[in-house]
Amino acid sequence: MLSAVTNDASPSMNSGSVEPLWILRHDGRSLRAELCRSDQAWEVYLFSDKQRFAAHRLGSRELALLWAAAIYDGLIAEGWVLASKAIHAPWGHLKSVQTTET
Repeated sequence: MLSAVTNDASPSMNSGSVEPLWILRHDGRSLRAELCRSDQAWEVYLFSDKQRFAAHRLGSRELALLWAAAIYDGLIAEGWVLASKAIHAPWGHLKSVQTTET
C-alpha cells in the first residue's frame, strides 16, 4: 500500500505546492502528513520525526485526502494524539480541532 521513498527531495514535488495535513504525537515521537501536487497526480508524504519514510500517489486530491484520513484514523485508534491545531477534513475544507496540549 505504501511506496517507500528516500529522504532526499522527491523530483516530483513542486516547491510551493506542499500542503500540511496533520501532525500526530505518541511516546515522544511525531508523525506528519503532507499533500503534494505532482505532474499528473496527488501524493501524500509521511514523515516520522522529520524524516520522510513513505509516500502514496493517487489520481485526485479527494482520494489523497481520503487516504490520509484513513491513515490518521488508524493512528488515532492506536493511541496517537493530534499535535496540530487543525486538520484537513477528507472533503478538503479546513476544520478546527480542539487539542489537549501539555
